[in-house]
Amino acid sequence: MSELADDREGLVHSFLSPEAVRLDLPISGPVPRMLAYGIDLFCMGVVIFLLIVFLMTSSSIGAAIHHFLSGFVRGAVQQSRDAAQHHQAANPVGGMVIAVFVLVEFVISTCYFIFWEMVTGGRSPGKLIVGLRVVRQTGLPIDLRSSVIRNLMRAVDILPAEYLVGLIAILLSPSGERLGDHVAGTVVLRLDSPEVATEIPHSAGTQRLVLTRAQLAKIGSREMQLIRGVLRRLPQLEESRRAELIAEAAETMRVRLQLSDFPNSDRAAFLNDLLSAAERSIAVR
Repeated sequence: MSELADDREGLVHSFLSPEAVRLDLPISGPVPRMLAYGIDLFCMGVVIFLLIVFLMTSSSIGAAIHHFLSGFVRGAVQQSRDAAQHHQAANPVGGMVIAVFVLVEFVISTCYFIFWEMVTGGRSPGKLIVGLRVVRQTGLPIDLRSSVIRNLMRAVDILPAEYLVGLIAILLSPSGERLGDHVAGTVVLRLDSPEVATEIPHSAGTQRLVLTRAQLAKIGSREMQLIRGVLRRLPQLEESRRAELIAEAAETMRVRLQLSDFPNSDRAAFLNDLLSAAERSIAVR
């Protein structure tokens, strides 16, 4: 399940975690993505330049490349002169050169992004600097299949020039996805700096909850992180959303602990009691 909701700083990508709790992840807009791509474009230019320097300084490879390019250029110039003298149509050699250049650039850029997304978990150097990350729509790290698909689709997103199709798709998509993201099932997230954790509000009706050792053992670090996260978010949410989030988290923990029913009707107090019981259990270990 995934949906979109308005956030104070932009759109968020919402989905249900395996614990059946809704998570909201901030989506990147077109401007940060364009900035990140500009940085990556510069990095690719540096890589291509260094590669050319390496190949040209290598005696055997450089000589072969120089011989091939010299003959290719001389042939293209001579054919153009002959066509001009005989008033013939221009030879398509120039178009072939452009086509080869575009193909090589596409292959290099595709391999560049796939490499960095696999090595860094969805972050090219440009995204690393700007603070973005590519993930799957489920919130999981991007895999090889998704990376290959989204980057091969750049051939469509880049049309007709300067990523015009991709930019239009980002602006029209409620989740800020270009066509490659739609096909691959990925989203580009903002990695906002986390705010300082707020104090957990304690319910007035909090009381000691009696749990068995087996039940306490089921409240691990993930469960405690879930409870703390929900309780810290409560003051920032509207009343309707607050009740919904508390109900989701409380029901998840009730099922996790195999409780037949809640000890009282106050779900927030129930979560507070669980957290207190878990902290007491850890303190006496």
